[in-house]
Amino acid sequence: MESLSGKTAVVTGGASGMGRAMALRFARAGMNVVIGDVDDDRAGAVAAEARGHGVQALAVHTDVSDESANIALNAAACDAFGRVNVVCLNAGVTGSAGRSWTLSVKDWDWTLGILLDGVVHGVRAFVPGIVEHGDGHVVMTASIAGHVSSAYSGPYMVAKHGVVALAETLHHELRAEKSAVGVTCLCPGFVNTDIVAATRRRKVGEAGAVQDDLGGKWLDFSERALAGGLDPELVGEQVHDAILDGQFWLFTDQAWDEAIALKNQQILARRPPTLGHPSR
Repeated sequence: MESLSGKTAVVTGGASGMGRAMALRFARAGMNVVIGDVDDDRAGAVAAEARGHGVQALAVHTDVSDESANIALNAAACDAFGRVNVVCLNAGVTGSAGRSWTLSVKDWDWTLGILLDGVVHGVRAFVPGIVEHGDGHVVMTASIAGHVSSAYSGPYMVAKHGVVALAETLHHELRAEKSAVGVTCLCPGFVNTDIVAATRRRKVGEAGAVQDDLGGKWLDFSERALAGGLDPELVGEQVHDAILDGQFWLFTDQAWDEAIALKNQQILARRPPTLGHPSR
């Protein structure tokens, strides 16, 4: 895409963190923005802040795990602005944490429903229209966890690997059909968001919660690491630039490059993986 001004962006999970940063950066670029989120108050506040940049903005209650909610979000955006040019499939949670074999089916379904099914639903809801008019870009929020796995967060790791695979697949399909629509696979490292807070609020035994002691330790580590992470505003800038540059892979920093390279070497050598760590 050569320009974003006057076009429309939809951001799921746009009420906070990286999603909020993306939405406001798009507004500063002159885009109308639609915020899809389950937190109506915060989504409304982001929409109001976006309108302060002289663009139009809309907040739509959206549970991305619900196929019909994604379809309704696309419809609301098209009704308001005619078409969607950029969609950021970004809504996320840390989800259920604990030993993979002790997590319940509900733990797996709840987490995968948001992190993976939410992206699948978004692709199905938004991509046909974007491909039809041909002037657009799809951003999928994966994670470093889509390349390097760790213990005690199985649903999160599985979902993020799935998002990476879906982004690659969509890219190949669009290129095969000679579409001008672009794809960016956003793979953040540690970013200073409150994504852990939702898991903290859930009770043990409830889907999406910490389910055992080791899951709790993983969540504690994640919370500390995120607190020292990048400012979400920087990620918003990176996403904006990646869309204009037609960039597929977007890693928010280089801290995990060595861990990713080591994993690739281990795959080629048929060796079991070691636990990945950032290089700094």
